[in-house]
Amino acid sequence: RARNPSGRIVALSDIHGQYELMVQLLRANGVIDAKNRWKLGRDQLVLTGDVFDRGPRVTEVFWLLQQLQEQARKAGGAVHFLLGNHETMVLYDDLRYVNPKYLQVAEKLGLSHAALYAKDTYLGQWLRSRPVMLRLGDTLFLHGGIAPENIDLATDMEATNQAYRDSRGTPKAELKADPRLARLYDGKKSPIWYRGYFDGALDTAQVAALLKKLGVARIVVGHTSMQHVSSFHDGRVIAIDSSIKQGESGELLFIENGVTSRGMLDGTRQPLAEGKVESDED
Repeated sequence: RARNPSGRIVALSDIHGQYELMVQLLRANGVIDAKNRWKLGRDQLVLTGDVFDRGPRVTEVFWLLQQLQEQARKAGGAVHFLLGNHETMVLYDDLRYVNPKYLQVAEKLGLSHAALYAKDTYLGQWLRSRPVMLRLGDTLFLHGGIAPENIDLATDMEATNQAYRDSRGTPKAELKADPRLARLYDGKKSPIWYRGYFDGALDTAQVAALLKKLGVARIVVGHTSMQHVSSFHDGRVIAIDSSIKQGESGELLFIENGVTSRGMLDGTRQPLAEGKVESDED
């Protein structure tokens, strides 16, 4: 647990194997130094999932996050990596979006792709131990979002994170057939897949009621691609998937003393963009 919950929080999401872009963004905004070492001291970095798939440098991202996690811990800060739907997909062997490089690596090693991240591997163990939801101060972080009918999953966050840990890597058909687990992985309403803040399923009054029940000021999510880090529903929902997966640009979210801004690729800071939905299907 981080020792400085009231300090600065930096967040990003949906890196999808774009290691160079992530490093450029973190360096430009003072999160890491020129040698990729932790520079945020007692502050915190949150990643809301989807390192896997699409881009060519997935494992480099994971190893850097692990190193930063240890460096941050020693400095009194923290790096939190929350799992997204693409981590879940890879762990239950849904390889539709996997970069071909990783299939070739597995083949050359004489292994299945699943074996690269199995329970007996270092990265496999680390991934299986990551949470899906995190609350820091008055902000809830997760990959997709909380649907109103799943509010108990967020109010009993510890039990939910444990349920994900216990079930990760279970074959997809088994997950869908178990009523207790199905809603953790459901492609529409589960915390790692939900898009209801952006597709018209909820209006601002309903989002406000949801946050009131959760006791938070804002929900920060990835998963739904935007051109910019964007504010929705009068600042109650912040979308931080800034389309890094396209390999061209990306942005960070900063939360400092309750004030939000976005960190740009050149290191400058801008107000959050006003949300305009640009959803994708993954």
